[in-house]
Amino acid sequence: MITVALSKGRLFKDFIKFLSTKGLNHYASPLQENGRYLYKIIGDVKFIFAKGSDVPTYVEQGIADLGIVGQDIITENFFDVLNVSKLPFGQCRLAIASSPNLNQHEFKVVATTFTNITRQYFNEQRQDVELIHLHGSVELAPILGLADAIVDIVQTGTTLKENNLVEYSTIMNIQARLIANKQSFYIKDEAIYRFIKEIGVI
Repeated sequence: MITVALSKGRLFKDFIKFLSTKGLNHYASPLQENGRYLYKIIGDVKFIFAKGSDVPTYVEQGIADLGIVGQDIITENFFDVLNVSKLPFGQCRLAIASSPNLNQHEFKVVATTFTNITRQYFNEQRQDVELIHLHGSVELAPILGLADAIVDIVQTGTTLKENNLVEYSTIMNIQARLIANKQSFYIKDEAIYRFIKEIGVI
């Protein structure tokens, strides 16, 4: 048996859609069942449900053999895992947004969850900014005057528009990634290969 860590939320929904398009309803249907399950065993695969930012930790520590996670999470922090492959879903972008009456060069304070990526970006732009770390609802920061701008995940841009914010620049494009525990990848190579071949990512 192998264990696969799945991110809760949008990425989980995208994974379910991906499985359905592949005709893998023996995975998709049980995973969609209502209930506050912490894990689900389907055949020889144990799926565990975790917060997106925790998925690489479960994989790194060997609790999970594989994980499906956003590229932003494994770029923001270093994890000692194998970055196996890109996955054809979970597309979005990490972008800078603010009110429409500012110039990007005027940003002095930026709020974000992704402080490492943001710091690197503004350092490369040779722009000195103060960073404020927030865990969520970063759109509030410029509205309430906490920051001049934000760096956040954007998919459709609807939330920005509804709050009178505009997108200035894209820092990076994001999609889902399949990651693996280094030891498991060799010890359980046959079972892992069988699973990733079944879901069609190799």
